[in-house]
Amino acid sequence: MGNGSNNVIRFTCPECMTQNAITCRMPKDFFRETRDASCKQCKTRYTIVSPGSGYRAVPLPAGSAPDA
Repeated sequence: MGNGSNNVIRFTCPECMTQNAITCRMPKDFFRETRDASCKQCKTRYTIVSPGSGYRAVPLPAGSAPDA
């Protein structure tokens, strides 16, 4: 049972230009500086960097395992 106040981070995949969303249920997750995500269409893995100016997708190096 929750209050429904989730925070959403939206980013656009630089490969296929698809808009993706990450839903953060806890405030500490929303305010992290980086997070791993993948594009819902082309499945490319990215590290989402969240500086003060906005969110951007940075490709993960080949062969690297995402943090759990």
